[in-house]
Amino acid sequence: MKRMILMVVAAMMATMTVNAQNEDLKNEICVAYGFGSNTDLIGSFYKGIFTGKQLNYWGPVSIEYFRRFGSSNRWGVGAIFAIGGCKWDKDDDSKKSTFYTIMPALKYNWVNKNNFGLYSKFAAGFTVGSDKGHASDNNGKDNKTTTNFNFQITGIGVEAGGAFRGFAELGMGEQGVAIIGVRYKF
Repeated sequence: MKRMILMVVAAMMATMTVNAQNEDLKNEICVAYGFGSNTDLIGSFYKGIFTGKQLNYWGPVSIEYFRRFGSSNRWGVGAIFAIGGCKWDKDDDSKKSTFYTIMPALKYNWVNKNNFGLYSKFAAGFTVGSDKGHASDNNGKDNKTTTNFNFQITGIGVEAGGAFRGFAELGMGEQGVAIIGVRYKF
């Protein structure tokens, strides 16, 4: 019985030590996948209605880094890099587009507990799109690059876990309307 009590006390002390260290973690990096990005929604509307092409989007997959600051660690400043793409076909015309987005970002943690958090974020930057493929009307390759302003507004984000956390977000922008991912705080 004494042995069991000692093991429970040791486990509790280790947990308290880890939790105390979580409060001092100021850096976070994450990998996420989004659904319904700006590029996806606008491209589907434009290409589907005006050109009649079948679009198959993937992504965006994004990587984020934030550095939290202030005595309460509620504010974070960082950057978001996202990549997404699509392929479309119509008759003998097949193209592939890839979109690269980079955005400086600001994050505010409404709730910042050791194992749970609620937050909002805002990011603005630009997207570079690269279209490659065979265009039947040009009798050859039709490659073009575009650059556009883009953003991400996350109204609510929920995260849970320790140093490794799973998260889900709802918002709008180039990362998507709904985003899921994994975050590591260090």
